[in-house]
Amino acid sequence: MLATTFTCFGIAEDHALQNVPGTGLLCDHGVVRGIEVDIDVTRDLKRGTGRHAHVILIPQPSDDPRDPLNWPSWKKEACFWTLSFGTSLTGALSPLVSAGYVLLSKQFNVSVDDVTSSFGILLLGLGLGMILQNVLAVKFGHRIVYLVSSLLMFISCIWCASSPNLASIRASRFFQGCGMSAGQAKHASSLVPRNLSSLTLYSVHERGSRSVIWNFSLMAGVTLAPLVCSYVIENLTWEFGFWFVSIALGIATVMVFLFVPETTFHRPVVVRPAKEQTSDQISMEKSLSEPDIQVVERESPQPPPGYISGLKIWHGTYTNENVLRIFLRQFTFILSPVTWFVFLTYGMQTVWLTLVPLCSATIFTLEYNFNASQIGLTNLGGIVGIVLAMLVTGMLNDWGVVWISRRNQGIYEPEFRLLFMISMLFGVFGYIGWAVGNDNHMPWIGAVACITMLNFSMVVSGSAAVTYLLDTHRENALHILAVTNFAKSMVLYGSTFIANGIILDRGVKVSLLILGACQAFCWLASIPMYIFGKRVRSFVARHPEVYRGEAIPNFEHWMSLEKSAGTGS
Repeated sequence: MLATTFTCFGIAEDHALQNVPGTGLLCDHGVVRGIEVDIDVTRDLKRGTGRHAHVILIPQPSDDPRDPLNWPSWKKEACFWTLSFGTSLTGALSPLVSAGYVLLSKQFNVSVDDVTSSFGILLLGLGLGMILQNVLAVKFGHRIVYLVSSLLMFISCIWCASSPNLASIRASRFFQGCGMSAGQAKHASSLVPRNLSSLTLYSVHERGSRSVIWNFSLMAGVTLAPLVCSYVIENLTWEFGFWFVSIALGIATVMVFLFVPETTFHRPVVVRPAKEQTSDQISMEKSLSEPDIQVVERESPQPPPGYISGLKIWHGTYTNENVLRIFLRQFTFILSPVTWFVFLTYGMQTVWLTLVPLCSATIFTLEYNFNASQIGLTNLGGIVGIVLAMLVTGMLNDWGVVWISRRNQGIYEPEFRLLFMISMLFGVFGYIGWAVGNDNHMPWIGAVACITMLNFSMVVSGSAAVTYLLDTHRENALHILAVTNFAKSMVLYGSTFIANGIILDRGVKVSLLILGACQAFCWLASIPMYIFGKRVRSFVARHPEVYRGEAIPNFEHWMSLEKSAGTGS
């Protein structure tokens, strides 16, 4: 048995594969024994520009102008920021009227938990939508899924604003959740490959900051919406909150039509074999064998697509794979340790944090006797945390990865992203500090400061976890996001039935201590993943029959055989 060896940054090396997927040569300059040296491999590969001129682009762009990696900057930015705007609206819809749940319980003459679960049925639609929209996107492309989802949110938001009772509210909120699924999962996947052999907008050294912006958009919607809507509830009615959001959703739908073209792009690739090492290279303490870099085959130049042609909605199908097979393939990734890691560190952390605004009406009414607008203002703490997280880690995420890679002899490991998972401890301190402070009659500003810490933790660590997933599972990342978001939504939906009841029965202190313990447990998952993540990636690559659905039967082939047998008889 081979002894366990580690890189200089504590990552266990893998001895089963020479080139582990996800590991790549990111810099053509490295640091060996404290001296910067040129890495004389892959000289003909494309690199970044400006201050990133030494960074090798992963993945490598093709020469086709239709390749999203080759889009002009204005087109990339228009697409990205349109999706970011839509993502903020999906975040806003979930806790939109949470500040008024106590008032709504009196209006409908039901318990607060009944109101919470009625509006929270959105999470059931969100979970189911995650699974279904992923299948449709792989089969028919992503543009049509974005458009249908935006339109569904717009219509269901108007429906909810017009609802006369809780039954109608439940139905409209379910369809809102179905529409939200594309914004919450597919925007993140716009940073990387979406399906086999398709590459989208950004290279590895650009994903970290973009992932932070995506997470910022989502969390800004979650925290700002209750704040603004609390004044709407107090001065107008809760229905007006949905009327105002429906206006924004109408604008977002038009923007998606105008600025989000189809991003699915299939490309033929070949893998360049490793080059012979010189004696100078062999003398290095760590050999610089060429990583698993995909090189795009040269094709005849294509004319760049026009803007009008990009407005086309229907593009046909992008795969001949059976829809049922695509659907079942998602669930094979439940066996991947990366799936469970993302579920614990990103999915469950989202659950804890989402419960805070859903239960804020109960907490701040019990402890501080706040009204709806005062409860909404407590979300300012969340905004501060989100802004701080973006300022601190927005560029640091990508810059730090490049800096570490240079000191790892130019070799990039996705596990470098997980160093940012230490920010989850801010969430632990936030929950525990809130619980202890509440027991000692802490002023309301202390509770708001704790909410700041929770949101800071979510944005930094959540972005790191999602970016790690995108770097490791590549074209299958969307499947894992769909499964983990489905599981997260189911857990969160179940929590809406009991969360406020637990606070009323056990008290604020015990409830927050439970959340703090759960946060700490989830953070511990990042330690073994950082150390053994490279071996996990190797194991996944060596078992495609499990993790890529190759063992799933081809149902169309079976049906054709049965049809042929029936014809022959």
